[in-house]
Amino acid sequence: MAMGFDRNQYLRELETIVNIDSGSRNPAGTREVAAFLEEKYRQQGFLTELVSVGPEVGPVLVATNAPDEPIDLLFIGHTDTVFLDGEASRRPFTIEGERLYGPGVYDMKGCSLLTAYLLENLPEELRGNLNICVIHNPDEEISSFYSREVIIEKAKTAKFAFVMEPSSADGSMIKERKGIEKLKIHFKGRPSHAGDAPQEGRSAINELAHWIVRMNTLIDYAAGVSVNAGTIQGGSVPNVVPEHAQMELDYRYSNPADVTAFFDMLEELQAHAAKMEIGIDIDVIGKRPPMVDVPGAKELRSVFEDVGKRMDTVVSFKKSGGVSDANFTTSVGVPTVCSIGLIGGAFHTDHEYVELDSIQQRLDLLTAVIKEMSRREMFCESADRISIS
Repeated sequence: MAMGFDRNQYLRELETIVNIDSGSRNPAGTREVAAFLEEKYRQQGFLTELVSVGPEVGPVLVATNAPDEPIDLLFIGHTDTVFLDGEASRRPFTIEGERLYGPGVYDMKGCSLLTAYLLENLPEELRGNLNICVIHNPDEEISSFYSREVIIEKAKTAKFAFVMEPSSADGSMIKERKGIEKLKIHFKGRPSHAGDAPQEGRSAINELAHWIVRMNTLIDYAAGVSVNAGTIQGGSVPNVVPEHAQMELDYRYSNPADVTAFFDMLEELQAHAAKMEIGIDIDVIGKRPPMVDVPGAKELRSVFEDVGKRMDTVVSFKKSGGVSDANFTTSVGVPTVCSIGLIGGAFHTDHEYVELDSIQQRLDLLTAVIKEMSRREMFCESADRISIS
């Protein structure tokens, strides 16, 4: 059991940050959460910085005990949630039986706070010999558009990365994640009367439909490739050839090579639109490379599995179609484990929860894993990486 862990204090502090509205588009809220966590790291002797990445979002919190050295362990979490302002007052932090509730309690304020407690409770002889860096970004829920370069630059010198996203309800962790290309595509045609002069019109909706049909030919579920036209808008009234249409497209893939087929298809479709005299405007609204199994990752997972057996704690890893900031760390070759934080479920809903007993369990497991990594001298190896993105 982690020495000196005060669960009651942890719960009081978790209540404080869960009751702060910190949606991705709330810079003040994410800054307040970051400042709270920053003080936790300062009290442990970490050097901290709140890095501005633009006025649209709050700052990135970076905490390190060795600012000019290669990183042994990079911890990553986020301060933002998916919820709108007012959610924290509508359903504040509560404890009901053996579960914790509140906006972001599971994804991932409980896990972010757990990171600070994990480092605080590491034996000094261990922590003092490790170069540790912690990142809490403000925009993970909106694809980390603003903070991704901070993460990637830190990851380039890291030996290992622990992405502290929550574990699944069954306690399973993540070893691989799909990559994503998320686009908003606007089609501009030419309006005309659908009865008197249909031949003079250029239907934006017809072109959009053609794009969906062609994009769906890329689907290969066995290979981990999916395409989803998630939203569609267009047209005005039935008797006018539609001038405007728009869709949001979600493309996910497991193999980095499969993104080439997607961009080849985009080129083909843009050529078709030009032939049909349809204007196209494409905005990238989400983008991450896949989290892949880089060299050293299996060895890292084996430590978790071995320690879990010794502690009589079930440790299992699975693949996920969702994305996280682990997608960035493996893109520069860093052995990474993801979703190793608290156990719970129903994230992004009113029923989001954390299992109370998973706090101590995860604290003990992660402490033992870091000790075992040190015992196996895994931190002595070079952290030079070659990008695989």
